[in-house]
Amino acid sequence: MITGRATFLVGAALALLLLGGPSASAKRVTVVPGDRPIAIDVPDAWKVSEIKRGIQVRTADDEVYLWLENYRPAQFQTLLDEHNAYFKDQGVKVVGAETAKQVEFPTYMLKVTEYPATYEGKPTVLRYISVVPKAEGERSLLVSYWASPAGDKKYDGDTQKILNSLAAAYDGK
Repeated sequence: MITGRATFLVGAALALLLLGGPSASAKRVTVVPGDRPIAIDVPDAWKVSEIKRGIQVRTADDEVYLWLENYRPAQFQTLLDEHNAYFKDQGVKVVGAETAKQVEFPTYMLKVTEYPATYEGKPTVLRYISVVPKAEGERSLLVSYWASPAGDKKYDGDTQKILNSLAAAYDGK
C-alpha cells in the first residue's frame, strides 16, 4: 500500500518529468522573473501573494500553503532558518527524522525532504522540494509545502497541477 507521503514523493518526481499543460481554470504566475522566467499555473480559487524571494500560494480555506522562493546557493541556510522560525512561531513541531529523496534530471537536480510534524498537537504535512539547476549562475528554487492531512488529500490534484506546470517551466529552459 502506498501512503500519501510516498504518493507525493513519487508524484513530485514524476511531475518534474512530465510536461503538464495549463489548466483551463488556472492563472499563470511568475515565480522567478528575468530573461528566462519560471512561471506556474495556479488554480483560480487559490490565493497568490508576493513574498521576499518569490510567491506564496494557498487554498481559499487555508488548508494548504506553498511557498516558491528563488535563491542563490549562499542564501540556502538563511532561507531554511527563516522557515524554521516561521514554523516554530506557528506552533509546528518536527517530531522525528526527515526523509529525503534526490533525483537527477538533465538540467536540474530535485530533492524532496519530508518532516514528520505536528501542529496544535495533531499531525501536519511539512515538506520541501528543492530544484537546483545544473547551469552555473541560475537561481535555485525552494518549494515549501505545509498542509493539514485532510487538505493534503483534498488538494492533491491541484498541487500536482502546480508541480506539473513548474516541471514544464524547467524542462522548457
